[in-house]
This record gives sequence, C-alpha cells and structure tokens, in this order.
Amino acid sequence: MQKVIALLVIVAVSSSLQSPVETESQTELQSEVESAAEAVPQPNFVIPFFPANWYKSVEYCNYLGLRLAVIDSKEKEASLYAAVMDSDVYSDGSNLVWVGASDLADEGSFHWHGTGRRVVYSNWADRQPDNGEKIEHCVEAGLHEYYRLSMKWQWNDRDCKVNRYFVCEKY
Repeated sequence: MQKVIALLVIVAVSSSLQSPVETESQTELQSEVESAAEAVPQPNFVIPFFPANWYKSVEYCNYLGLRLAVIDSKEKEASLYAAVMDSDVYSDGSNLVWVGASDLADEGSFHWHGTGRRVVYSNWADRQPDNGEKIEHCVEAGLHEYYRLSMKWQWNDRDCKVNRYFVCEKY
C-alpha cells in the first residue's frame, strides 16, 4: 500500500502535460500484429488465466515480481498483442486486457504505473480517452466491439473496477 501511495505522489508531482503521439493507420498496425503473432511471442509477457480489476492486476503482477505491461512503442504493442493472441485468453470476438497506464493521480494525464512516466506513445480508439461517466481512469487495450465504440487493437479508458484479463511483464 505504501508503494502505491508513494507512486501516486510521484505521479501527482509530475506536472508534464499529456501529449498524444500520432499513430499509424489501423490497417498497418493490424498487419504488424499479425506478423508479430506469426513470430514467437516475447517471453517478457505473462498473461494469467483469470480476470481481475486493474488494482488486483497490479498487485498480482507485483506478487510475481513483474509489473502491469508498459506499452511505449508500436513494436512493443504489436508484441503484446501477439502474446495475447497466442495465449489462452484469446478469442476472436473480444480481447481486452489491462495494461499499466492510468490517470488516477491527475485526470487526463495518463502515466505508467510501473515507471511513473507519462504516456507518450499511445494508440487510443476513436474519441478516447473520454472518462465516461467520470469513472474511467485505467487503460484497457485490445480488440472489441462496444455498443458505441469499435476497438481494433487499440486503447480505451475504463472503470478500474471492471474485471479483465491482464498482461504482466518482466522489467
């Protein structure tokens, strides 16, 4: 608990503004994900076979001596999705997993929990992040069709209390 509080203080002290980075077209990313899926997934990722809320996901990754995944490049994102596609949690219709970013400390300013660094590389779905109902602060990534949101291997902010599979990584 003290680590979480310390991290929240560090993130809150950071006054840098979030600056989204342009991403390549979804067709190119999808092609990259498929290419990465054909390759051997990076052994740096661990995908437990049970869903949990974002907080429990952070705790469980820490328990394993890992951290909730940090996506800081297009290549790492493609590797993460390849690992998801190669895992037991994969299904063709919906593949949403928690990753380690949130704006819990400062609304609208997303930071990586495991490093304290602000999110620079991003791949948000259209009109995201939106802090829906003022309760969406944690980042889910993957493939899914919501009622009003189409995600094709992209990111969305979501209520941290929702259960999702999650991706831990070695660092």
